[in-house]
Amino acid sequence: MDRLSSVTRRLGLARLLAGTLALGACGEDTTVTPEPTPRRTEAVAAHHTDPAERFCDVSAPEGQGPMLTLPHTDGAAMGTSGWRWLNVWATWCHPCLEEMPTLRGWPARLATDGAPITLSFLSVDATPEALATYRAANADAPETARLDDAGGLPVLLTALGLDAGATIPIHVLVDPTGHVRCARTGSIAERDYETLREIVRGH
Repeated sequence: MDRLSSVTRRLGLARLLAGTLALGACGEDTTVTPEPTPRRTEAVAAHHTDPAERFCDVSAPEGQGPMLTLPHTDGAAMGTSGWRWLNVWATWCHPCLEEMPTLRGWPARLATDGAPITLSFLSVDATPEALATYRAANADAPETARLDDAGGLPVLLTALGLDAGATIPIHVLVDPTGHVRCARTGSIAERDYETLREIVRGH
């Protein structure tokens, strides 16, 4: 009887030791290294699958944004069909003037890339004389419409969903249904071309 008890105790200790070793081994094998925290830019890009959400200050899906309604203007006529791109600028706005050569080359590129769009310019210069003087001194200045009342700019901005005091340049993308797809403040550069193309092509 004593011999049987001794054997049983030894078996029990062996099992206990084996179990302890197994747990130690499992602890080593199942150690999980935490994934590195994504950088903020990566997290934002992952969250916003709609390029307009990444690029624009205000955006809406096609056909769901506000209808574009402009205050009274004079000067060149603006596009009324298809995809439209409205650039709000002024002759005294240096960022506006710096980006203008880039903007003017994009419609042809976009059309080649399957994203045709009509680019129109809307000046917010206080007087027609200021605009005429600038155009006389700059032969490459684009044809442009002009708000005939400077007080109309805050009205336009709030209608777009922007702050009434937002600064120019302002870029507005209007979808073929006439709804505002995107409104963005600030100048754009070559690095923004692909994003704009994605918006117009529908990704």
